[in-house]
Amino acid sequence: MSYRRSPRHREVADTWVSFVQANAAGIAAAGLPGLATKSIEHWDDLLMHGTFDHHEDPSHFAIKKLTEAQYGAFVTLVDSYFAAGYEYFTPMALRPADQDQFAGRHGSR
Repeated sequence: MSYRRSPRHREVADTWVSFVQANAAGIAAAGLPGLATKSIEHWDDLLMHGTFDHHEDPSHFAIKKLTEAQYGAFVTLVDSYFAAGYEYFTPMALRPADQDQFAGRHGSR
Protein backbone atom coordinates (compact mmCIF):
# COMPACT_ATOMS: atom_id res chain seq x y z
CA MET A 1 0.00 0.00 0.00
CA SER A 2 1.38 3.39 -0.90
CA TYR A 3 0.90 6.73 0.78
CA ARG A 4 -1.24 9.13 -1.27
CA ARG A 5 -1.05 12.86 -0.87
CA SER A 6 -4.13 15.00 -1.18
CA PRO A 7 -4.62 17.09 -4.33
CA ARG A 8 -4.32 20.19 -2.10
CA HIS A 9 -0.89 19.05 -0.89
CA ARG A 10 0.26 18.61 -4.48
CA GLU A 11 -1.03 22.07 -5.40
CA VAL A 12 0.87 23.60 -2.47
CA ALA A 13 4.06 21.75 -3.42
CA ASP A 14 3.74 23.00 -6.98
CA THR A 15 3.54 26.61 -5.82
CA TRP A 16 6.50 26.29 -3.42
CA VAL A 17 9.12 27.11 -6.05
CA SER A 18 7.21 30.24 -7.03
CA PHE A 19 6.96 31.32 -3.39
CA VAL A 20 10.71 30.87 -2.90
CA GLN A 21 11.51 32.85 -6.05
CA ALA A 22 9.13 35.67 -5.12
CA ASN A 23 10.64 35.90 -1.63
CA ALA A 24 14.31 35.47 -2.49
CA ALA A 25 15.25 38.88 -1.08
CA GLY A 26 13.59 38.10 2.26
CA ILE A 27 15.21 34.69 2.41
CA ALA A 28 18.62 36.29 1.85
CA ALA A 29 17.91 39.08 4.39
CA ALA A 30 17.02 36.45 6.98
CA GLY A 31 20.31 34.66 6.35
CA LEU A 32 18.61 31.33 5.73
CA PRO A 33 20.59 28.46 4.26
CA GLY A 34 19.50 26.75 1.05
CA LEU A 35 18.25 23.83 3.10
CA ALA A 36 15.46 26.06 4.45
CA THR A 37 13.82 26.30 1.04
CA LYS A 38 14.79 22.93 -0.39
CA SER A 39 11.19 21.78 0.09
CA ILE A 40 8.08 22.81 1.92
CA GLU A 41 8.77 19.98 4.35
CA HIS A 42 12.19 21.45 5.19
CA TRP A 43 10.59 24.89 5.63
CA ASP A 44 7.85 23.58 7.92
CA ASP A 45 10.45 21.66 9.95
CA LEU A 46 12.39 24.88 10.45
CA LEU A 47 9.23 26.78 11.47
CA MET A 48 8.23 24.09 13.95
CA HIS A 49 11.60 23.48 15.58
CA GLY A 50 13.84 26.43 14.82
CA THR A 51 16.31 23.90 13.38
CA PHE A 52 16.17 21.13 10.83
CA ASP A 53 15.06 18.63 13.42
CA HIS A 54 13.90 16.03 10.90
CA HIS A 55 16.49 16.65 8.19
CA GLU A 56 20.24 16.22 8.15
CA ASP A 57 21.98 19.58 8.53
CA PRO A 58 25.77 19.57 8.76
CA SER A 59 25.76 23.34 9.41
CA HIS A 60 23.60 23.00 12.56
CA PHE A 61 21.60 26.10 11.57
CA ALA A 62 19.28 27.49 14.25
CA ILE A 63 16.83 30.40 14.22
CA LYS A 64 18.01 31.42 17.70
CA LYS A 65 21.41 32.29 16.17
CA LEU A 66 19.93 34.96 13.88
CA THR A 67 20.72 38.62 14.49
CA GLU A 68 17.78 40.89 15.36
CA ALA A 69 17.68 42.17 11.77
CA GLN A 70 17.72 38.63 10.38
CA TYR A 71 15.04 37.54 12.83
CA GLY A 72 12.86 40.49 11.74
CA ALA A 73 13.29 39.48 8.10
CA PHE A 74 12.43 35.88 9.05
CA VAL A 75 9.22 36.98 10.81
CA THR A 76 8.22 38.98 7.72
CA LEU A 77 8.93 35.95 5.56
CA VAL A 78 6.85 33.66 7.77
CA ASP A 79 4.00 36.17 7.62
CA SER A 80 4.24 36.14 3.80
CA TYR A 81 4.16 32.33 3.86
CA PHE A 82 0.89 32.14 5.75
CA ALA A 83 -0.59 35.14 3.91
CA ALA A 84 0.08 33.27 0.65
CA GLY A 85 -2.45 30.67 1.78
CA TYR A 86 -0.24 27.92 3.13
CA GLU A 87 -1.92 25.98 5.93
CA TYR A 88 -1.49 27.74 9.26
CA PHE A 89 0.14 26.05 12.24
CA THR A 90 1.84 27.62 15.24
CA PRO A 91 5.40 28.42 14.14
CA MET A 92 7.18 27.38 17.33
CA ALA A 93 10.49 28.77 16.02
CA LEU A 94 9.13 32.27 16.58
CA ARG A 95 9.13 34.12 19.86
CA PRO A 96 5.90 33.77 21.88
CA ALA A 97 4.74 37.33 21.12
CA ASP A 98 5.17 36.68 17.40
CA GLN A 99 3.34 33.35 17.70
CA ASP A 100 0.42 35.14 19.37
CA GLN A 101 0.34 37.81 16.68
CA PHE A 102 0.33 35.20 13.92
CA ALA A 103 -2.39 33.12 15.62
CA GLY A 104 -4.62 36.20 15.59
CA ARG A 105 -3.77 37.06 12.01
CA HIS A 106 -3.65 33.65 10.33
CA GLY A 107 -5.11 31.12 12.75
CA SER A 108 -8.81 31.70 12.24
CA ARG A 109 -9.17 30.82 8.55
